[in-house]
Amino acid sequence: MKTELFTTSSADLKRAAELLKNGKRVVFPTETVYGLGANALDKDAVKSIFTAKGRPSDNPLIVHIADFSQVEEIAEDIPEKAKLLMKRFWPGPLTVILKRKDCIPSEVTAGLDTVGIRMPSNPAAREFLSLCNLPVAAPSANISGRPSPTDAKYVIEDMDGRVEGIIDGGECTVGLESTVIDMTGKIPVILRPGGVTAEDISELLGEVITGTKQTGDKEIPKAPGMKYTHYAPNAPVRILRGTIGEIEEFLRKRPALCGVLTFDEFKLDTDAIQISLGKKDNPNDCARNLFRALRDMDKMGAEEIYAPEIGSSGLWAAIRNRLYKSAGGHIINASDKEIIFVCTGNTCRSPMAEGLFNSLPDKGFFAASAGIFAETGNKPSENAIIALKEKGIDIKNHLARRLTPEMIESADLILPLTRKHKYAILSIDEKYADKVFTLGEFAGEDADISDPFGGSIEVYRSCANEIFDLVKKAYDRL
Repeated sequence: MKTELFTTSSADLKRAAELLKNGKRVVFPTETVYGLGANALDKDAVKSIFTAKGRPSDNPLIVHIADFSQVEEIAEDIPEKAKLLMKRFWPGPLTVILKRKDCIPSEVTAGLDTVGIRMPSNPAAREFLSLCNLPVAAPSANISGRPSPTDAKYVIEDMDGRVEGIIDGGECTVGLESTVIDMTGKIPVILRPGGVTAEDISELLGEVITGTKQTGDKEIPKAPGMKYTHYAPNAPVRILRGTIGEIEEFLRKRPALCGVLTFDEFKLDTDAIQISLGKKDNPNDCARNLFRALRDMDKMGAEEIYAPEIGSSGLWAAIRNRLYKSAGGHIINASDKEIIFVCTGNTCRSPMAEGLFNSLPDKGFFAASAGIFAETGNKPSENAIIALKEKGIDIKNHLARRLTPEMIESADLILPLTRKHKYAILSIDEKYADKVFTLGEFAGEDADISDPFGGSIEVYRSCANEIFDLVKKAYDRL
């Protein structure tokens, strides 16, 4: 598919709008992030959005409008408080969830009877939406799970050849997706923090609940970003706690090429890649820079990315939300010791062991994994992802890596999954014998974990249960 590139000139916006009205997909800039738009009234066009992004169909889309009059065309039972919100914060980075009318197909809302509606403030977006003269469904214009695009160059990286048109509107001014607030109940509920803060909303409406808890596996989320791992670059992201000195020492010992997100005021004494989010007292800059920084880490070859803890008030709450989702909730202390689980290809057993260990309460250790013969960059087995997802653990963004002497040297404890893996490690150097044990040995059991590769989901479930039993026993011995 050839993707047509447009400027924000009136002539180009008109051509792009004609494409969309004819059932095609057009990426357009907003003040938050770029949106991948299609006619929200055309279920086939809406389905094509999910195809372009690789997005799960149970993840609802936000409908974008250009005029207040369009709200009553697509929503009903509009509370007075919702009207107050729209009057105060529209156009702007706020999505309001209301009861939907039948004209909005279920493909937009993942079968829910509600719909999220937003009126962006970006001038090009407003003109484009006016020219479309219909509601436009639009998630962020990135491959599903990747950092949202805040510049057309990132859109082109992800979407060139996947959509019919891209409007280049330069850099987004907010840089994080909109705040999402559910107005269908008695008390408003913020489902996703964003540029309009909880403090802004409560000042206008009074009592507001923040309900950003991750949606369960069998539940349909009311808003994007509540169910799946989001905003993740290729390298694993971890939230790193500690003093400056502890963090510097931690990074110096890492065997991989590390990236660390910092602030302008801090220059760490380390060889790690350092990218500043901006001034530590300026959340607007940090919000605008976050997704760019995560994408730049990939370009610079970071194999691991560490991010600071972020506050939870005002706009910082939205930045914190995105970072924690990027990290899959993986938080470690710089003073923690490292355990490496080792198998053959680092796509089945060892990433499951890593995920299972890290799901347990912090005990002064964090887990990583590697493979003796791993092909670096391989994704986990689909059945391994499913088996752990059933336990509430997400490993789909794991990337395989080969065990290196540097990893062995820096780790505090190495737990291969079988005796063969143990002997392969010790053949490198016997000096590691005091920190290399099979997982079974360390758990006090005479057990090797058989490779489930190529097996059914039942085989993987059984393997995951066997690993979890040994991981818990090993955890108890630490």
